[in-house]
Order: sequence, then C-alpha cells, then structure tokens
Amino acid sequence: MKPNFLGMVPWYSGTSADLFKTMFDLLVSVTVFLGRFDMRMMQAAMNKVEDGVEQDFFYDHFSEKDDFWFDFMADTGDGGNSSYSIARLLAQPSLNVTTSDSMLSLPRGNLLLIGGDLAYPNPSAFTYEKRFFRPFECALQPPPWYKLEQIAVNKPEIPTGISELKQYDGPQAFLIPGNHDWFDGLHTFMRYICHKSWLGGWLMPQKKSYFALQLPKNWWVFGLDLALHGDIDVYQFKFFSELVKKKVGDEDSVIILTHEPNWLLDWYWNDVSGKNFSHLICDHLKGRCKLRIAGDLHHYMRHSCVPSDKPVYVQHLLVNGCGGAFLHPTHVFGNFKEYCGATYETKASYPSFEDSSRIALGNILKFRKKNWQFDIIGGIIYFVLVFSMLPQCELNHMLQGDSVSGHLKSFFVTVWVAFKYLLEHSYVSLAGALLLLIVSVTFVPSKVSRKKRVMIGVLHVSAHLTAALILMLLMELGIETCIRHKLLATSGYHTLYQWYRTVESEHFPDPTGLRSRIEQWTLGLYPACIKYLMSAFDVPEVYVL
Repeated sequence: MKPNFLGMVPWYSGTSADLFKTMFDLLVSVTVFLGRFDMRMMQAAMNKVEDGVEQDFFYDHFSEKDDFWFDFMADTGDGGNSSYSIARLLAQPSLNVTTSDSMLSLPRGNLLLIGGDLAYPNPSAFTYEKRFFRPFECALQPPPWYKLEQIAVNKPEIPTGISELKQYDGPQAFLIPGNHDWFDGLHTFMRYICHKSWLGGWLMPQKKSYFALQLPKNWWVFGLDLALHGDIDVYQFKFFSELVKKKVGDEDSVIILTHEPNWLLDWYWNDVSGKNFSHLICDHLKGRCKLRIAGDLHHYMRHSCVPSDKPVYVQHLLVNGCGGAFLHPTHVFGNFKEYCGATYETKASYPSFEDSSRIALGNILKFRKKNWQFDIIGGIIYFVLVFSMLPQCELNHMLQGDSVSGHLKSFFVTVWVAFKYLLEHSYVSLAGALLLLIVSVTFVPSKVSRKKRVMIGVLHVSAHLTAALILMLLMELGIETCIRHKLLATSGYHTLYQWYRTVESEHFPDPTGLRSRIEQWTLGLYPACIKYLMSAFDVPEVYVL
C-alpha cells in the first residue's frame, strides 16, 4: 500500500500553525534559555566515566572492522516523498554508479551519519514521527519485535542473542541536532533519538547529542553539537580535547561533523563563529582533521585544499544538506576560496553554479505559483503601508487627459504626491515603512558596508511603497470609473440585503408567517447572518460615500 506521506512544509503560505509555533519556540529559546540553560551541560553532568573516558560519548565498536563504509546526509524530515526517496537509497544493500570508464558498486554504509535538522518546521512528537521516522521506517523496517512506542532506558538495546555491540553487523545511525532541533531546548531530540533504539532498520546506540566514534584504520568521527550558539560548550570542548590527548594518535585522521558549515556561512556573512571548535581543530588536532562535513545548507558542495607552504588544518570541506528539504542556491558561494588561512577550490556542487543561478532567476516567476497564499501576508503588509491614506478624493484630474502620456504623467505625479504625504503626515504608515526598512537592512549580508546596506534597504522599501501606492491608486481609479458609469449605488451598508428582501417578498410570499417564526426560534440569527454576510458586498458603496 502506498504510504500517505505529508507534503512539503508550506514555508511562505502563512497559513500553517506550525510556522507560528516555530517562531514562538525560537523566540522563547533565544530570549529565555539562550545563555541561561544548556541541555549539553546537563548531559555532561549525567555522564558515566570509566578508565578516564566518558563512556556515554565515546564508541569504539567499529574500530576492529576490516572493511568499513559510512553514509552521510542532513536536513531531512520535510516532504515525505523527498525524505523517503533519500531514505530508500540509503537503505539499499548496494547502489550501482556509472563512471566514465567503469561501474562502481557502493555497499550500504555500516554507519549512517545524519547532520541535524531532522524534522521541519519545529521539533515535536508529530513532526518527528510523521516527517522523520515514518519515511525511514517505510524505507527499511525495524525488527518485528520492536515497538514504536518503546522507550530505551539502557542503551544500546541490541537484538537477542548478541552479547555486545561489536557483534552486531547491521546498519547503525548516529545523529547530531541542528538549529531546528534546538527550538524546544532539545527536548524532542533527547526523547526520540537518545531514548529510542531504532530509526527504521538502523540501530541507534547513542545516548547523548554529541559523540566520538573510533573507526578502523586510525580514523575517527567527532560529532559536535553547536546548539543555537553556533559553537561547542566548555564541557564538550573538554571532552574532545582530552580525547585527542589520550586516544588520538599523531598519525590518526579525524572527520569533524557539525550542523552548520561555518566555513561558508562566515565567509558569506563576514563573521567569525565557532571559536571553541576552531581552537579544537587548529590547536589540538593540528592538521589531523582531514575532512569536515556539515548540512544546514540544502545543497551539495565539496572543496579541497590547494597545496601550498601554508599550514593546512582541514584537507577537505563538504556540505550535503540534500536530505529531502527544499533546495538552497550554490552560486552565492562561488567566490569562496579561503578557510583558516588555507586556499580551497570547488571540486563539485549540486546544483551547478549555472543551474543554481538559473533556478534563482526562475523563482521570480515561479514563487507566486507555488506560494500563492503568501499574497495574504503581502496584502496585509501593503494595506498597513497605505491604509491611512484611504480614501483618495479628487482623482478626476487623472481621467481628464486627452492622451495616454497625459494620463500616465498625471498618474505618476499623483503617486509621488501620495509618497511624500506618507512620509510627512501618515504616522501609522510611516511606522510600518520604518519597520519594513529595519527588516530589509537586517537581511542584507553583513559583509556589505553599512552605508551600502542602508542604501539597499531604502531602495527595497521604496520599491514596496511605490508598488503599494500604485495598487491603491488603481483601486481608487476603478471605483471612480464605476461611479462615473453609475455601476455602484450610494445607499451604504445593507443595500444588497434590502434588495434581497424586496425580491423575496415579491417572488416568495410567506402567507403563514414561517419566516417570522424562524426568526423567533433562532433568536434573530435568521436573518441577521444573511444580512451581515451580504454586507461584505456593500464595502465598495460605503467606500464611495
């Protein structure tokens, strides 16, 4: 039977209650808990220590395998079909890939790494179960004896007949949380990832939100939890720095897994983030970090270091946020070249820079087709910008010209006059415009100078104000034209209802007084409901008056 998956999250529709809950959770997390309570500190306090190693964060059961493969993905749990497509590929015993001169058979990974943002738009029991767990369970079913509601209190809960985790040869999954998983303070992530044992057919041994995996052939994976701070906390830094000192050899190689690709985001926003884990990479690993992998950006990009005499702290940088969520552009990062003092070159990207640029331009026309509900939000914003100037009187001069050029000149002069009036006298509309200006300036990349940011913001808001004023005047001209041709009555409210009662009495007589009794029985709801529903159609006439 075909699964009934949920559709993609309607980010711009403005009609989803989940989006408002997301904004509320983010507001609470940032203003109330950020800097005051950190679940990562609680995890560190409840950790078990054996032989000088924090056991709840450290796993070495892969280290003795001869042949080892792992898969990596991030940013899933959006549309059910897209998430299932990725999960189904990950679940296949092998995938055949055609190269220029051969056919490669890639086996399913012993390990699946997921780089955060497990369900959109916010973490909850509903989104985790329906948007994240269900596609993976359909792609690779959990063991028949496993109950979906089962809580794991003593992980790892390995199948019967297996005495220790090293003996289990099925696929396993380790996950880190992303920013969307932190909107509720990591509560849902802890409940569904750290206290459940199976993601479909993948065993989940992990107990905390960050971890260290010792792999075969002297390789390691450090899964870091950056929370909403964009950095690791002090206790997390202490765990990884001590692990490097005690267990990671001088010739070992480390893969760093984070949710955010700060090498791209810091370059784009002209910012410096993640000082703690940068200190870990540069001053503790000292060149042993061979690969950094991340998600958050919903595309694929891979950069490799250009050989030089400068010290290289990370050899390769990889972003793979193609887990089933919407697509992000790649061409905006086309000029990225430097990270931690080393130079990098782009080896691969999906979509390509050319395709990404073409898709972005196509959004100008396709955005409204996909997100027509956003017109409601745009309409409200435009109404706030111009409603204090309604109605406009004395627009006859725009209809009295003899030529098209005269009409257009008169129209745009009126727009300019209205624009000046809005800035000088309309306080409510001016307040809305200033708020829109603040938002517009904020969204300009910070790497642009402050002067240019303000200029771009002013031009952006001016374009919106002009469009709102043009639409307002076109509506006014439409009403003015209807008045000239006597297409609108001037009786005010309830004109349509009065016409309806006249027609009703003429063509549908009521000799028994049934309508009067219905009015009494409904306590006046009939005909009051009909009356006020019809009054919506009287707005143009009232507007004329």
